[in-house]
Amino acid sequence: MQDTINHSGYISIGRMVDNKETTKVESNTVRYAYEFNCGDLVIHAFERIPEIDGKNAVTACDFDDIEYLFYSKLPFSFPDFSNYPQNNHQKIDFAVKNYKRGSKYKEAVFDFAELQFFCPSGSVVKEDEERNVIFSGKPKNISTFNIEVNSIECEVSFIIGAKGKWGFARSMMEAVTELHISFPETDDFKFINNLYLVVDCVFAFICNRRNSTCLSMKVKGTYPSKFIDNDKFVDCIKHCDSEIYYFDKYREDPENEKIIAKTWTESLFFKHIDALFTMVSDDISGKLEDGGKISIASIHPSIKRRNLIDLQQSIQISSAFEFYVRRYLPNMMEEKSHHVIMKMILKEIEAKSTGKLRELAKSLSKNVVREPALEDKVIKVYKGYDKWPALALCISEDWYKPDEIRALGDEANQWRNELAHAKRSYEPSENTVRAIRLLEHMNYAIVLRKIGFSDEEIKKILENALIRQYY
Repeated sequence: MQDTINHSGYISIGRMVDNKETTKVESNTVRYAYEFNCGDLVIHAFERIPEIDGKNAVTACDFDDIEYLFYSKLPFSFPDFSNYPQNNHQKIDFAVKNYKRGSKYKEAVFDFAELQFFCPSGSVVKEDEERNVIFSGKPKNISTFNIEVNSIECEVSFIIGAKGKWGFARSMMEAVTELHISFPETDDFKFINNLYLVVDCVFAFICNRRNSTCLSMKVKGTYPSKFIDNDKFVDCIKHCDSEIYYFDKYREDPENEKIIAKTWTESLFFKHIDALFTMVSDDISGKLEDGGKISIASIHPSIKRRNLIDLQQSIQISSAFEFYVRRYLPNMMEEKSHHVIMKMILKEIEAKSTGKLRELAKSLSKNVVREPALEDKVIKVYKGYDKWPALALCISEDWYKPDEIRALGDEANQWRNELAHAKRSYEPSENTVRAIRLLEHMNYAIVLRKIGFSDEEIKKILENALIRQYY
């Protein structure tokens, strides 16, 4: 998929050099060959290149005259070794194909496999009585809503339509779904990168795995150029279509087509897709000072890892549960009469004492009312409390029994403590996996309820999104 961008080319560096024959300073272009392969950039340097040393981006051109921009979060580094030539290796975070200098973009377009099944485009194709297949030439806007990314208002649209080509010998047509995001014209790649992260994270939540085929996006905009008119160069603005490819060495390979096709079962998410986009975009933009709204890190890296919950996923899922309880649920810390009496006693000791005894009384006073253990939180979230309705109706009882909730909560608590403190005193069992799975269901149910889904809708979504086997 990403190997389509693999290529070789050259990096051109303009320099002012001394001409020994004319003793004048003249401009000169030096070219360095490079190879690019799945996020790895190798520059064949026959000398140090100070022009890009310490910078995060470099422009280049392949041997077909297609321009590229390579960006790395870690600056390019050229150690001043005495031995040249040498190969300089750099991990690239994203590469822009068909890059034009001075480009400003105003629209991003996504077209990947999971999107096709999540929002099917079959309605643009019809078959008449004579079995002629007819593609609608006019795209249909399925849904449009606004989100804010980096405090910039963007318009998100799900559009279905037909695209293809006609030819004398052969013609091809296909119905496709595209996700369009329009925004004010900009050359800020940090903002554009956040657009990609929003879409990638939304579909990670929908698919319950972080290895979707959302690995690139097209961007449309303009760039300054020139044309010749009456033997003179005249400034003009031209349209450009570029494609940005993203690379993450920790991302697992996409799933096979059979698993990707199951995305159609997640179409229930579409009812409140705008709220999900808003929730994720707020987090990506860093707008919230209280720690965000949604934990994408707790979502499984792949189907294989989802079916084999490991240590990393266990701690992430249990941590996400604690986060959601603090973020969305009523306070679980109840101050009862004996807590009030104990606080009064400690306050009196604090007032009459000095030194370490005073500090101890002050410290104990703050911890009289303590946060419930994970086990108690699980029970409260499942059975309901205060103004929080029970989650029992949201979770199918096919793989657990209601009277097991306390035991599963205790199992999750014990396992979380083992992971946090590494005492090696607790051995996981099949119930450990079931307990973590229960927490995962609760995580999704809390978020979906916050977004606006009913309990019956949540139950249907969980039965599809968190299913463990694909047949």
